[in-house]
Amino acid sequence: MRRRPHLSTLTPTPLVPTMAGHWLRASVAAVAIGMALLQAAPAQPAVSSAVPSAAPAASASAPMTPAAAAMEPAAQRVRIPGDGGSPELTGYWFTPRDGGLPRSQPLPVVVALHGCNGLIDMRVAAKRAGTIEEVIDPAGALQSRYREYAHWLAERGYAVLMPDSYSVRGRAQGTCGDALESRAIDDRTRRSDALAAMRWVSRQPGIDARRIVLLGWSNGAQAVLATIDASRPWPGGTPTVDRAVAFYPGCKRAVQQHNFRLRSPLLLLIGGADDWTPATRCAMLQNAVQSRQPGARFRLEIYPGAYHGFDGTSELHVRRDVIAARRNGGVTVGGDAVARVAALGQLDSWLASPDP
Repeated sequence: MRRRPHLSTLTPTPLVPTMAGHWLRASVAAVAIGMALLQAAPAQPAVSSAVPSAAPAASASAPMTPAAAAMEPAAQRVRIPGDGGSPELTGYWFTPRDGGLPRSQPLPVVVALHGCNGLIDMRVAAKRAGTIEEVIDPAGALQSRYREYAHWLAERGYAVLMPDSYSVRGRAQGTCGDALESRAIDDRTRRSDALAAMRWVSRQPGIDARRIVLLGWSNGAQAVLATIDASRPWPGGTPTVDRAVAFYPGCKRAVQQHNFRLRSPLLLLIGGADDWTPATRCAMLQNAVQSRQPGARFRLEIYPGAYHGFDGTSELHVRRDVIAARRNGGVTVGGDAVARVAALGQLDSWLASPDP
């Protein structure tokens, strides 16, 4: 597969209006507004004591044309054998549409790990239960962030697997309110699930198992750090991670682990104003890793003024239903148009680079 060039070298061309494409273009348009507001006082977040519903994509209400529908990635619900004594997981498998033409090269793949809110939008899932929609669109109950990323990545030629670590363990609604120290679904469990997912994708036809990207958000990003920790043994028969991406992980545990090292190149993206998983800890982690591994490829991007979940589309709001919020009076979550577009551009460049 031909590598994509850096965004700054691209010549604008007409784009097929897929759902994810609309989302990205809406984000780009929002940059002009965001830049105008940079000198203004920051918006005051609304206060919420419950898990908010995910904001829909910018194009969610727009009718989809036949051409756009044809470009949507193929989606399947799949079963992923567990690692050791772990249960079999449900996963959602997205592959780019090929227009009926044979592919000349195997596909690179992204294994994407959800955050502590879980993978499924429980309200959407309840409405779809027992309907034909579950058959027509197996991934239709995923939270909007994950569907949008699957489409965005598929447009760039990636297959995408999203394993669900929570539903099979009875926690589909999420674990954000659980204390980190007492969570049954901990970093070790999520690492085990990530390894099982990588073994599953390596066995799929038409997949390049040498080009596996491990990506995660928040608690899933923390699982990314645990998975690529070179101080932990790597199980036989498991393909290696070509590169890893972590959106706003909690870096505290990795910082406290004095032998943490990188097994794979890492891109870590986090908001400078994040009061749930502070960026300062991730900066400390980068410094610690680079002192232990002078040649480690650890790229840290901090977006000034951006909060947890900056790459989403929800408005800023305060959550009081998580452990960190109970200690600190609330954590701020919500999208940031400027940071979102910058992060997507940097992610695109990182994925396209032959030597990240």
